[in-house]
Amino acid sequence: MKLLVALFLLFPILSFAQQKFDIEKLKSPKKHGVAIANLLSEKRVYEYRVSKGKHAIFLPNGLRSSTFLDPNVYLRKKDSIFPYRVDVVYSRYPVIDSVYKEFYGLLCNRLIHLFELDPELNTEEIAFNKVLQTHCESDEQVNTLFHGIVIWYRTTAEEILFQKSNEDSLNVTDAKTEKNSTSQGSFKEYVAAIETAKESVQLNDSLRNALTGKPIDMQQQIIKNYLEHEVNKQNSISLLQRSPAEIQMYKRQINEFLKFNPFSDSVVWKVMNRHPNWQNAIVINDWTGSMYGYGAQIVHWHLNNFRQSGVKRITLFNDGDKKSQFEKVIGETGGIYSSDASDLPKIMSLFNLVRLNGHGGDRPENDVEALVQAIKEYPEANDVILIADNYACIRDIELVAKIGKPVKILVCGYIKELGVNPHLVYLAKATGGSLHTLENDFENIKTEIDEKGEIKVFNDKRFLLSLMDCSPYQPNEIKFGKEAFKTFTDLDSALLEPKVVRKLELKQQNLESIPKAIFKLENVYDLNLSGNEILVIPNKIKLLKHLKSIDFSSNHLTTLPKSILSIKGLEAINLNENKIKDLSQFFPSMYYVKTLFVSGNQLANINGINQLKNAKTLNFSNNKISEIPIEINQLKSLQILDLSNNQLLALPKSIIGLSRLEELNLENNQLGSLPPYLYRLRKLKVLKLSGNPLTEREKERIRKELPFVMVSF
Repeated sequence: MKLLVALFLLFPILSFAQQKFDIEKLKSPKKHGVAIANLLSEKRVYEYRVSKGKHAIFLPNGLRSSTFLDPNVYLRKKDSIFPYRVDVVYSRYPVIDSVYKEFYGLLCNRLIHLFELDPELNTEEIAFNKVLQTHCESDEQVNTLFHGIVIWYRTTAEEILFQKSNEDSLNVTDAKTEKNSTSQGSFKEYVAAIETAKESVQLNDSLRNALTGKPIDMQQQIIKNYLEHEVNKQNSISLLQRSPAEIQMYKRQINEFLKFNPFSDSVVWKVMNRHPNWQNAIVINDWTGSMYGYGAQIVHWHLNNFRQSGVKRITLFNDGDKKSQFEKVIGETGGIYSSDASDLPKIMSLFNLVRLNGHGGDRPENDVEALVQAIKEYPEANDVILIADNYACIRDIELVAKIGKPVKILVCGYIKELGVNPHLVYLAKATGGSLHTLENDFENIKTEIDEKGEIKVFNDKRFLLSLMDCSPYQPNEIKFGKEAFKTFTDLDSALLEPKVVRKLELKQQNLESIPKAIFKLENVYDLNLSGNEILVIPNKIKLLKHLKSIDFSSNHLTTLPKSILSIKGLEAINLNENKIKDLSQFFPSMYYVKTLFVSGNQLANINGINQLKNAKTLNFSNNKISEIPIEINQLKSLQILDLSNNQLLALPKSIIGLSRLEELNLENNQLGSLPPYLYRLRKLKVLKLSGNPLTEREKERIRKELPFVMVSF
C-alpha cells in the first residue's frame, strides 16, 4: 500500500514536467542547431566508459546514424524506472586543420528518435549531456567506439526514497545535486537502512517506541546494539529441527525483506535451481546498495530447499563498515560477516546489521577480501559462490591469487547488450571459475589476463565485455581521461619510448634519489615514487611540466623544491608518511590542486590553506596541528577534510562556511566544544569526534543541530 501511495504522489511530478526541447525546432537543425546544442552540458572524454552509477541503459546508434539498433532494451524497462540523466555520446571526429565542426543534424535527429521512443524523457527534470570522445584516429578506429544514447535511471525504491527525502526537507544535499547522482554511501541509503531495520519483524514494539523522537544517529546506535546482541546469541537449532510454523515465519520475514528491497532479475533463484550439484558450498554476498534483494534471494532459495540445499555458510560484505575512501587499505577494508546457513535468526539479524554498518561511500567493493576470509573460515568447502554486482569494480582485484579455489560468479544486473564487468571476467578466469547469468553458464573463459587485474586480450564470443573502466587506481588518484595509456613500472622500458610515457610507477624500489633519467620523460602526467628512501626532490622536477598527479608518500622528504611551484597543472599530491614540517609557502601555488594528502608528517600549522581554492579532499591527519586558520571558510569546493590525530583545542566559527563539506574527521584531538550553528553545514553527512573531551551536554547539542548526520563520539 505504501508503495502505491508513493507512486501516486510521484505521478503528477512525472506527468506535468516542463518540456526541455521544442520538437519543431529539433526538426530545423540548420536554424536552431546551435541553440539546441547549448541546452546540453558538453563533456569530453577519451573514451566513453561507465565509471559511476549502477543503473544505465545503452541505446547504440552507430557512428553516423540516429536510429536505435535495439530500442526494446529501453522499452522493456521504461515503465519501472525513473530516468534522471541522458548522455548523447558521439565522437569529436573528423578534426580537419585542428577544427571540429559539430553535426547539429545528427544531434537533433538522435533527440527526435529518443523522444519518439519515450516522450516523457523530454523534460526539464532530466539532465542532458553531450559527450564527445576524443580517441579518434581513423574511420576504422572510431567505429570501435560507442555512439548513441545512455539513459541513467533510479529504481522505484530509489525514486520513492529520493522524493521522500525532498518532501521531508532534510537539506542534506541540494535537490539539483541529489537529483543527478545516486551514490552508494549516500545519506538516503543510510536513512533507508534505518527505516528497513525499524520495519523488521525482529524489532518489538517497545524498541520501536524507544526510537521515537531520537536523532538519527541515536536511532542507528540503538538498533545496532540490539542487532549485535541478537547476532551473538548462541543457536543450536538447525533448520532441519525447526517446526513447520517456524519455517513459515522465516519465509514471511524473507518475503517482507524482498518486498522492500527490489531487484532487476531473478538470477540467483535461476542459477541455484540449475545447479543442485553445488554441495558443501559457501555463498559470499555483495551487501551494498542495490544488491540487498539479490542476497535475500539466496536465503529465500535456501529456505525453500533446505532439505536438499548444499549451502553451508553465508557471508555478507559491505566494503568497510563506514570507512571513508582514504581509510580503506587493500586486503584490510573489513565489513565482512558470516553465519552458518542453518542459523536463520542470525542471518536475519545480519541482514540489517551489515547494512546498517555499511555506507562506505565509493563504488569499488572488497570482493576478494571477503572471498579469502570466507574460505579461511570454512576451508572444507567444495564450491565457492559469489553473488556479485555487475556494475561495481573490485577494489582488491590484485589479491586474486590468494583465493586458491574456483569461484562461481552469479552476475547480478546483467544485460546482454551491455556485457559483463571486466573485473568479474578477470576473477572467473584467474581462479579457474565461471560466470552465471539468468540464462547461461559460461565456463572456461577465453581471455588473456595479466597479474594486476587487467584483461589483455578478450576473445570469448559467448558474451560481451562491458565498457566499464575498472583500471586499477589508488584512492588519491584523479582520472584524467586517458585510461588507454599503460602504466610503466620499469624505468629502462620507459626510456625506450620516452615520448609516449604518461604514467610511471616506480614504487617500493629502494630508490634513495630520483633517477635523473626520469626528467627525460617530459610527457608524463602521473608519477608514483611512493615507498622509497628519497630525501630530496630536485629542482629538475619542473621539467615535467605536464604533471597532474604525484605520489611521494612513504619517503623521507622534509620539504618540497620551490621549482614545483612552476607546475601549474598539479591536481593530486600525495605526501603521506614523510617528515615535512611546513607547507604554507607552497599553498599559494596549489590553486589547481583537488586532492592533497599530507598525513603522518610533522606539520605544526596549515596557514595559507585558504589558497587551495579548488581542493575537494584534504587529509592533514596525524600531524601536530593546534589551530585552523579562520580563512578556511574560503574553501568552497571542499568535500572531505581529515584533521584527526592532531592537537586541536578549538575550531574557528568560520568552519560553518564550508558549504559543500560532506565528511569531517576530527577524531583524537582536544576539542571540548564545537562552534554554534553547525546546521549551516547543509551537505555534511559524516562527523567523526571520538577521542575528544566533549561533555554529554555538548554531545546532545551537536546531535540536535545535526539530526541527519552520522555523528560518532
